[in-house]
Amino acid sequence: MTDRLSMRSRAVAAFALSTLALGVLAGCGNGEEQQDVSAGGPTTLKVGYISGASLAPAFVADALGCFQKEGLTVEYTPIKNPADAIAFLSTGKLDAYVGSPSAGMFNQVAKGAELKMVASLGSVNTPEGEAAPSGLFGAKSVKTAQDLKGKRVGVLGTVGTATSYLLGKSLEAGGLTFDDVELVSLALPDMVPALKNGGIEGALLIAPETQKALEQDVAHALVDSKKAYGTSTTSGIMYGPGLLKDDRAAGVKFIKATACATQQMLGDWRKDAKVVSALATFMKVPDETISKGGLYVFDPTLKVNTSTLTEMQEMFMKVKGTLTYDEVISADKLVDDGIRAEAVGQPS
Repeated sequence: MTDRLSMRSRAVAAFALSTLALGVLAGCGNGEEQQDVSAGGPTTLKVGYISGASLAPAFVADALGCFQKEGLTVEYTPIKNPADAIAFLSTGKLDAYVGSPSAGMFNQVAKGAELKMVASLGSVNTPEGEAAPSGLFGAKSVKTAQDLKGKRVGVLGTVGTATSYLLGKSLEAGGLTFDDVELVSLALPDMVPALKNGGIEGALLIAPETQKALEQDVAHALVDSKKAYGTSTTSGIMYGPGLLKDDRAAGVKFIKATACATQQMLGDWRKDAKVVSALATFMKVPDETISKGGLYVFDPTLKVNTSTLTEMQEMFMKVKGTLTYDEVISADKLVDDGIRAEAVGQPS
C-alpha cells in the first residue's frame, strides 16, 4: 500500500513538475514573442508627398498590405511647395519625401545638408501605342512648339522644379528654351481652363489634366514626350538624416514596402480594380480618373536614374539665380543606392 502510494506520489509530483516546466517554457515563449514584437514592432514614419500617379506605388502600399508586412505605420502629409519638403526633411519634421528632386534639394546638398534620393518611381516610357501621361500641350491656335515663341506657357512652380525640367526638355525638342517663352506659374487644375480662356497658349500638363485637355478639345500635344524625356525619372523618394543614418533599417523597410507595391503594378495596372481604387482614394479622385488616365511605367528595381539628376542641374544652371553653385554635384552626393539595393536584393 505504501509502495503504491509512494509510486502514485512520485507520479503526481512528476506530472506537476512537468506541467510547471511546460508553463515556464510557455511563459518564456510568450515573453520572447513580446520582445520580438517590441524590438521589431510597428514603426511610424512621417512622409510628405506631392500627389501624382507617377508616385503611385508609395501611395497604394498600405492598401495592398505592403506596409503591414514590413511592420510600418505611415503618416502622410500633403506638400504644396517642394521647397517645404526639403526644409522639413533637413530638420527632421519629415522622415521621407515622395515627390521629385528640385533646385531646392540641389542647393541644400551643396550647402552640406544630408538629403539623398533613395529610389525612383514612374516614368512616361510607356509601351508603343500608349500615349505619354504628360507633355507640352498647345492651345488649338498653336500648331507647333515653335509657335510658342514669345507666348505664355503654364508650368507648375518655377524653373527649378521637376516639372520645369520636363518643360525644358519638351521646349528643347521643339527647338526652344526658357528664354523663348513667358513662363506662367499655375496650379495643375488651373491649366486647362487657362488654355481654354486664352490666359496661356501652352502648358506642361500632367495626367489627369492631359486627358481633360483632350476630352474638352482644348489643347493638343506639341512634342512626343517619350522622345523628349521618356527615360527620365523625376518621380522618386528622398530621405533625410533620420532614415539615412539614425534608423536606416526603417528606411530599408519603407523601400521594401514600395517595391512590394511596385511588383503589383507592372504592366497596365489601370486594369487592376484594387490598385485603381486604392490610388483614387488616396488622391481623392473618382476611380475613372485613374482607370482612364495616363499610364506610368514602374521599374521594379526602383533604381535612381542618375543621368536625370545631372541633366536637371545642367539645365537649371542656364537660368541665373536658380542654383547657388557653379559645378554639377556628383551622383554619389545626391543618391544613396545602398538602401534600395538592400531592400530589393539587387547589387548597387
